[in-house]
Amino acid sequence: MTKFLLFLTILIGLSNNNYGQNQVIDLYKGAAPGSENWNWPEAENTKNDWGLRVIYNVAKPTLTVFKPEEGKANGTSIIIAPGGAFRALSIDNEGYEVAKWLVKKGVTCFVLKYRLIKSNTTDPVAEMNAIWGTEKFNQQNMELIPLAIQDGRNAIAYVREHADEMKLDPNRVGIMGFSAGGTVTAGTAYGYTEANKPNFIAPVYAYFPKALQGKLDAKAPPAFILAATDDNLDLASHSVDLYSQWLANKQPAEMHLYAKGGHGFGMASLKLPTDQWTERFTDWLQLNNWLSKSTYNPALKPFEKKSFVFAPDKNLPFRILYPENYDRNKKYPLIMVLHGAGERGNDNEKQLTHGSKMFLSPENRTQYPAIVVFPQCPSNSFWATSSIDRTKSPVQFRFNYDSIPNWPQAAANALAKQLANEESVDQSRIYITGLSMGGMGTFESVYRNPNFYAAAAPICGGGNDSLYNKSIKNTAFRVFHGDADVVVNVDLSRKMVARLKELKVPVEYIEYKGVNHNSWDNAFAEPTFMSWLFQHQLKRIK
Repeated sequence: MTKFLLFLTILIGLSNNNYGQNQVIDLYKGAAPGSENWNWPEAENTKNDWGLRVIYNVAKPTLTVFKPEEGKANGTSIIIAPGGAFRALSIDNEGYEVAKWLVKKGVTCFVLKYRLIKSNTTDPVAEMNAIWGTEKFNQQNMELIPLAIQDGRNAIAYVREHADEMKLDPNRVGIMGFSAGGTVTAGTAYGYTEANKPNFIAPVYAYFPKALQGKLDAKAPPAFILAATDDNLDLASHSVDLYSQWLANKQPAEMHLYAKGGHGFGMASLKLPTDQWTERFTDWLQLNNWLSKSTYNPALKPFEKKSFVFAPDKNLPFRILYPENYDRNKKYPLIMVLHGAGERGNDNEKQLTHGSKMFLSPENRTQYPAIVVFPQCPSNSFWATSSIDRTKSPVQFRFNYDSIPNWPQAAANALAKQLANEESVDQSRIYITGLSMGGMGTFESVYRNPNFYAAAAPICGGGNDSLYNKSIKNTAFRVFHGDADVVVNVDLSRKMVARLKELKVPVEYIEYKGVNHNSWDNAFAEPTFMSWLFQHQLKRIK
């Protein structure tokens, strides 16, 4: 019996401290700015009118970390700000329980204890109720809110700054909050910097009157907004106003306004449709690819993120790698790399999936210093101007060189020309390579931009061999393809090589026996890939 009681005591102890093993991070080194003289201890209350465990008297903001199981993290992180009228934190219903749910989705969570108005008793809820709605109550809120929002911003900045060491994607740092925590959440979407900008926000039954709304930036973060119409604090209109501002500014937003649910439902089961709000939030996260495995790789950070404005509403994301110890008094080759169809999008990450590591190898950076550019084609377009019949295998392509080029291809080549003029580029040594869709774009780019590229290395691509003519004679080619390619027929490369030989254009052809569509793996592993490019200089047409 004694052993059983001892076991039960240990079990209860473990249950009551099931967050004890979570890492707790101090948000500031030393006192938080604006509250340097706050020195009261944080406390907990479990007997109050809310019937919830609450944390109060937070003077030193912290983040409590919740990590997914080993190997399950997808790189997305969400900061969670519980509510409590700026006087307490509903730490379980709107904090830890939310985190426990999200980590099962692969999301790394950080529950934020932001600064609160000081309570002079051990029951912050009763103390709050005594002055609810008074001028004193409102004045205390208005003085505290800027500090709480500052804590939210610093939480975002902290997670982003430490993303690499925590194996997180710094471009997937979101924040969500409930009630007063929704104030913190929505507040971070205004007046941010590059360091503390949230990648998305999710204010839930937020207190956020129009007086707190600032000017919304043209690139405001996507918003998921949630509330109940019968909110007993009459905050439903605050969510509507937030959504209306995002809508008026043509920024991405989704709103769910339930008929019933009241205020503060959080993770509680009410046997109402609000019980499914987590499913709607999951849908939204999935829609934006925040639950898929991130392709972010800190090793690729030397590729700087930039964007090229080609035309109104036509921006081309690109990554650029400069030579080590870049010296503008020297001239360097420029290499344009066009990715395949699977890497399309606008995350400015996926285009580095194939080939980027080759350019980062210490040997290549030392022996073949160059400016390397990876633009990213949007999901709804294609590098090559072509008609595609996917009902057949391999897929059938018709290359429309006699029509206007797709804008991403035109933008990529315009970007190359701009870089050639603005950066320290040897204009006789501009090269282009690409794989699959990018291999097709490589052939077409040379055709549409004669006497610009000194060498081209299309991989498992193809082109319009009937329209290729002597205008491209000053570009040397090295073509790669696998003879077992079931996606892009190897005959497309063979025909282009045959045409190049007819035109007496310098061309080498490497065909990999038994290799399927991923011949880029073989091509980028060729020991002479870089040296072959670098041996070519453009001979100007006289």
